[in-house]
Amino acid sequence: MAKVSLDSINPLAGANLPSLGSLGSVLLIFFLAVVTVVLIGGYIYFNSVKKQYYIKIHAFRLVGNVPTRVSIRCAKEIPFGMAGDKMWRVAPNSFFSRPFKIIKWLPVGKIQTGLNEYWYYIREDGEWVNFKLSDLNEVSRVMGVKFVQEDMRLQRLATERLLEQRLMDKTFWEKWGTIIMTLIFFLVISVCMVIIFYQFSKIIDKMIPIIEKQDTIMSVMIKQCGSEFVNTTASNTQGLLPV
Repeated sequence: MAKVSLDSINPLAGANLPSLGSLGSVLLIFFLAVVTVVLIGGYIYFNSVKKQYYIKIHAFRLVGNVPTRVSIRCAKEIPFGMAGDKMWRVAPNSFFSRPFKIIKWLPVGKIQTGLNEYWYYIREDGEWVNFKLSDLNEVSRVMGVKFVQEDMRLQRLATERLLEQRLMDKTFWEKWGTIIMTLIFFLVISVCMVIIFYQFSKIIDKMIPIIEKQDTIMSVMIKQCGSEFVNTTASNTQGLLPV
């Protein structure tokens, strides 16, 4: 009876499939390509979103009977209709939730308090009102407020005197402490350099006899080695005949 192997009934037995190593390399390259494309696409997308939401909106509200800034939002212009009308899409200032979350739709602001910056006051009924700060001089003039100049001068003189006593009247060490410490530092460095050179001169004086002895030893060795070299040369040339 003939034996039937599993290879004969496998439809992929004759196919030339890549090995496990080459397949892993292909998958790795594909994964790196996908990650690179995703990173580049994400950078381009979020950069475009950042450029679109260039309007900064400062929201104020009455908190404890005091007008207080409660949040800073961003917005972008959205055209609608065929007449060129636009509205502002207000979103959180967070970088990731900015494209997906909407806080409020506002008409285009007219009062600008800075470069692409608009202030809004949230009233009790929830309406956002575009506003700006008023001129305090003009408001005081309209209200009839009279400033007592003498009292203001006395207050300024008293403040200047207190500042002079506490901040401007320095002690001796506060005035000259840095200069004294610098002089002490240079004095210590100078003393150390003098001591080092003095000790170095002592070392040189002690090394002079050693150097003289070494010079004598070297001269004796040169004489001895030179005489031996002459004797050796003469003995080697005795058996040679002149040409």
